[in-house]
Amino acid sequence: ISMYRIVVSVELYQQGFIIDNLGNYTYATDQGLPYYITAELDPEDIKNDFIIGDKTTYNGFYNAPLPLTNDLQISLGVVSEKNHVKKIRYAESAKKIILNINEPEEVSPMVVALGAAIAIGVVLLLIGIGLLIILRKKIQLARLQRGSQSMPLSLSEPCVEIENSGFIQEEDERVDYYGNLK
Repeated sequence: ISMYRIVVSVELYQQGFIIDNLGNYTYATDQGLPYYITAELDPEDIKNDFIIGDKTTYNGFYNAPLPLTNDLQISLGVVSEKNHVKKIRYAESAKKIILNINEPEEVSPMVVALGAAIAIGVVLLLIGIGLLIILRKKIQLARLQRGSQSMPLSLSEPCVEIENSGFIQEEDERVDYYGNLK
């Protein structure tokens, strides 16, 4: 084994790739092909971790950043060369890699302004509640200190009782309305 090739296929329901049309990223983009060779690695390099889409060139193949799509198919190819005869075999990948890539959302200036206004409102509300608690405690302390210096309330004039019998009838003067109805 002389080299390993990594092929990226980007398309929904892709049924493999045509080996004769296989090329680097630039060729695939020019031809409108949904698959390309992203890297060609030495046998020593395959032992290390390989990141697909890291924007690096590996033996003349550009490892292009991955498109924001949900379906990728990664295939591995083996390149053997002996006596100037080159043979390449690709493994058929039965697994699809499903990426969950979320595009960055554009934030509206109105949303930013509303968020800032809400944050400022909450901060002012908390400051107001804190000041209210502090003022109530100060007022309560002032009342407690004044409470020991205050004089008891006393009446200076004698209490006069007023008889309120002008509206209540005496018992003997009461009229028997129930008896009059019969």
